Amino acid sequence: MKKRLLFSVVIVLVSFFLSWLGVRHLAVLGIMEHWLADIRIANLRPPEPQHPDIIILSITEETLALFPYRSPVDRAFLADTLERLETIGVRGILMDLLLDQPTEPEKDARLREILKHLTIPLMVSYGDTDASLTPAQIAFQEMFIPPNSRGLANLLKDSRDQMVRWVPIGETMPGGNYIPAVAEGLAMKLGVPSPGKTVPMVWHGAPDDETEAFRSFPIHMLPVVPPAWFKDKIILIGADLPMTDRHRSPLALKTGKNTQSNPSGTAGVVLHAHSLAQILDHRQVPQLADHWQQVWILGAAMLGVFMARINGWTIFRLLMVTTIVLLYWGGGFILFQKANVLLPLLAPTISFLLAFAIREIHERQQDRQQKKFLKEAFSKYLSPQFVDHLVNNREFLSRRAERRELTFLFTDIEGFTTMSEKNDPAIMAGQMNHYLDGVCNICLGNGGMVVDLIGDAVFSMFNAPVDLPDHAQRAVKSAQEIQTFTQNFQQSPPALALGFGRTRIGLHTGMAQVGNFGSTQQFKYTPLGDAVNIAARIEGLNKFFGTDIALSEATIRASGFTQGRPLGRFVLKGKEEALIIHEIPPPGVYDADYLERYRIAFPWLADNQHHTEALAAFEELAQENPADTCVAWYLARLRQGLDCSCVVMTSK
Repeated sequence: MKKRLLFSVVIVLVSFFLSWLGVRHLAVLGIMEHWLADIRIANLRPPEPQHPDIIILSITEETLALFPYRSPVDRAFLADTLERLETIGVRGILMDLLLDQPTEPEKDARLREILKHLTIPLMVSYGDTDASLTPAQIAFQEMFIPPNSRGLANLLKDSRDQMVRWVPIGETMPGGNYIPAVAEGLAMKLGVPSPGKTVPMVWHGAPDDETEAFRSFPIHMLPVVPPAWFKDKIILIGADLPMTDRHRSPLALKTGKNTQSNPSGTAGVVLHAHSLAQILDHRQVPQLADHWQQVWILGAAMLGVFMARINGWTIFRLLMVTTIVLLYWGGGFILFQKANVLLPLLAPTISFLLAFAIREIHERQQDRQQKKFLKEAFSKYLSPQFVDHLVNNREFLSRRAERRELTFLFTDIEGFTTMSEKNDPAIMAGQMNHYLDGVCNICLGNGGMVVDLIGDAVFSMFNAPVDLPDHAQRAVKSAQEIQTFTQNFQQSPPALALGFGRTRIGLHTGMAQVGNFGSTQQFKYTPLGDAVNIAARIEGLNKFFGTDIALSEATIRASGFTQGRPLGRFVLKGKEEALIIHEIPPPGVYDADYLERYRIAFPWLADNQHHTEALAAFEELAQENPADTCVAWYLARLRQGLDCSCVVMTSK
C-alpha cells in the first residue's frame, strides 16, 4: 500500500514538472499556451468604454500625401501639431516617431526648439542599437531630442512567435543613465510610478466589435476637430500605415472589423496606448501568479492519478477523461469572459493526461516501456549500434573505462560568433538545428558516436563503444560527406541570409581512455586523453591555410586514404613533437596531375639541398593555381629563405 502511494506521489510530481517545464522551455508547447490565452484576450475581453484619457493621432496615407516626401514625416508639420496641442492644453504627448536623421535644416531647427521648450509632459521614441540604428542615427537623436524626453520605443516580443504580450520597461544604458520605455516615461511624468518590472499586457477592451479601444483621428484633421475634444487628454502620435511599424499581437486574432485588430499587425502607437493605459489605470493582470499556477497544475496531476484508479472499463475512463478536459477548457474561456481570470489551459491538461496515462499503463508495460524509452531517447544522440549495445548490455551503465584506439572528428563553423551576434536568435536556432541535424546524422550513419555539441561545434568518435575495425575509414568518409552537406547547406537561401561560414573539420586517430566518467548520480560516456586534444588542435589548423578538412598522418595510415595531400609538419600549441598533417581537398578544386606534382615537391621543403627544385616547383604550382593558399604560403617562405620543414603553432 505504501509503495503504491509512493508511486502515485512520484507520478504526480513527474507529471507536474514535465508539464510546467515543458510549456516554459519547449517552444511548441509555450506557443500553444500563449495562443490559447491570446484567443481569449482577443475575443472574450469584457466590453469597456473607449479610454477616457488617451487619444491617438495617426499618421495615415492621406497625411503623407500632403507632403513632398513620405519619410521622414515633415518636421514643420510635426512642429505645428505640437504647438497646436500645447495651445489646446493637452495633458501629455507621446510621439512614437524616430527622429533619427536630418531633413530640411529650417524645419529641423524649428521642431528641435519646440521639443526643447514644450511646457507639457512629452516623451519621444528613442531607438538604440537593439532597434538596428547606426551610431550616426543614435548621435542625431541625442542631439535632437531633449534627454528628459527620450523613451525607448522597443516592444517586448516573444522570441518564439514574435508576439507582443508584455508591457516594456526601460533599460540602464552603458553610461549608467536609465532610459524608460516611452509609455512608462510619460506615465512617470504624469505622476504615476513605473511598474518596475516586466508584466503581462492587460489589453484595454473595446465597446464592441466595430469600435476601437482608443479614440483615433488622422493627425491632419487636428485643425478641424473641436479643441475641447483634446483638452486635458493624453495624445499619442504615431504611424498607422499598412506596412510600417506593424507588430504581431493578440489583437490580430480578433474576429471583428476593429481596425486596431488588423490581421497584418497592430500599429506600434496602439501598443504603446495599451501599455500607457495599463500603467495609468493600475490594471491588474488576469493571469494567475506563478505559485498559484503551480498549485493548479499539481492539482490536475493528482486528479489524473485519481481517475486512473477508478475501476471500470477502459473506454469508460477514457470518456470521463475527455469530458473533464473539454469541461475545463470551456470553463476556462467562460471564466475569463465573466470574471477576467485567465487560467492556464495547456499545462494543467498535459499534467492531468500525463498522470492518468502513466498510472494506467505502468503495471502492464513497465519493462517494455523502459526498453522502448531507452531506444527512443538515445537514438536521438547515438548510433543504432550503440543503442542496441546499451539495451543488450545493461552493465554498460556502470562507471568504467577502457583504453582503445579511436578516431576523433571535430567540426567548427567559420565566423560563427559574428554571425550569431548579428542575426535574430529565433532564426539562428532554426537553421542551427537543421545544420547540426545534418552533421550528426552523417556521423551516426557511419557508425560514429556524437560525444558532444559545443555551440556550433560537433565532437564525434568512432570505434566506441561498438568495435569498428574500419573506424578511421568511416571517420574520413563522414568528413567528406559533411563537407558536401555543409557546402550545399551554406548555399541555401536561409543560410546565405544569415551569412553561414564554411565548416572546418579535423581528424585524428590515437589511443584514449573511453568510458563512463562522472559522479554517482550523473555520468557521461566520453573519451579522455591527449589524442582528443590533438584532434581539436588539428581542426583549428584549417584556419592557418584556409582548408576544409585536416587530418593527421595517423588517420591517413589507419584509413588507407590516398587522395589527400600533406600540408606540413606542425608542432601544435601545447605540444613538443611535430606531426605531419594532411588535407582532403574539396572535390574538383585540384586535378590529379596538380596534386601529384605537389606531393613530389613537398619533401623538398625539408631538404635544403633541394631548395632550388622546391622553389621552382612551387613557383609553377602557384602560377597554375594562385588561389592555393598552402602553395602561396610555402612559396613566400622559400623566396625569403625561411625554414619550411616545420611550423610551430602559437594559437589553437
